[in-house]
Amino acid sequence: MSRTILNMSFFLFIILLNGVIQTEASPSADIGQFFNKMGDKLSQTAATIKDYLLELFYRFRAFFIGHSESTHQSMTSRGCGYAQDDQPAIYNKHATVVSKIKGGNDAIWHTWPWMVSLFTSPRQGWSCAGVLINENTVLTAAHCLTHTSAGEMKAIIGVHTILGKLNPLNYYSISAIHRHPKFENCCKNDLAILKLSKPVLYGPKINSVCLPFQPYANISQGRELVNRTGIIIGWGDSSQNTITNMVKSFTLQQADVRIFDDYYCRRSYGHVFDPNTEICAGDYEQLRDTMSGDSGGPLLIRQSDGRWTVLGITSYGSATSPSLAPGVYVKLSAHAQWLEPFIKSN
Repeated sequence: MSRTILNMSFFLFIILLNGVIQTEASPSADIGQFFNKMGDKLSQTAATIKDYLLELFYRFRAFFIGHSESTHQSMTSRGCGYAQDDQPAIYNKHATVVSKIKGGNDAIWHTWPWMVSLFTSPRQGWSCAGVLINENTVLTAAHCLTHTSAGEMKAIIGVHTILGKLNPLNYYSISAIHRHPKFENCCKNDLAILKLSKPVLYGPKINSVCLPFQPYANISQGRELVNRTGIIIGWGDSSQNTITNMVKSFTLQQADVRIFDDYYCRRSYGHVFDPNTEICAGDYEQLRDTMSGDSGGPLLIRQSDGRWTVLGITSYGSATSPSLAPGVYVKLSAHAQWLEPFIKSN
């Protein structure tokens, strides 16, 4: 390590010396012009140093999480929607402690490698979630980003517990936020795209989820989805009790839910629910549901080939009667046209 530091120090000294040598200053030159040139050279040197240190950071992070170009290519060749464990035991796992997703269980370690936690500020904390849909694109709910700029956010990727969230190596900067142009607060067209400043490397802890339209997946829509089992995941609350929810879930939670028909959803929400752009899911006893802090996370369904596909993004629920009304999710298949340019672009 000492040799590395010595080499880097020598490298930075050469850059700085080169900047000073190349600064032309004759006895007759204006002293202000001389210092302007010196300032420009120092700025260029600082930018070079910053780029060099960032590259070292990216390489160290890739080494630390065990991802490389090789693991990235391996996961890319398999495609979206695959986890390290191809057969996660999600339906028969029972929790031994109270979970944070209502009625949920502790998720199996890194079963959901596309799950993203969004960090906005110490005041808001880990207030929302998202899903990775390609190397540099995160999909989340637009209402999570109200009054928030890209520079104020970090995407925490490849983590399973709070300990992972505390590790700065898992933090990724956001370069741009794209909210749905017809988003209404709250909650019509409740979608947003986050672009990462640096693409992630896929591997055992990180992969993208499939989208529910071609060419990413072939998922039947409409009535064929009714009564199918979906999966919800997140680090959110477990109840309406503010005291018990002061500390968010230590471990990522998961629960299985049933996809309801439009009639049931309309009966719960009236004309607030739009069957053309939304899906609702839960269970008839309302024992399992997403809660505050789960917004932006996915409603997942598994395809016949084992791939996981995100049907919807957690949007809203009923604050007045949470024990009666199911959770509502943005139907991604209804927004394929808006999503497509952001998926293809870098």
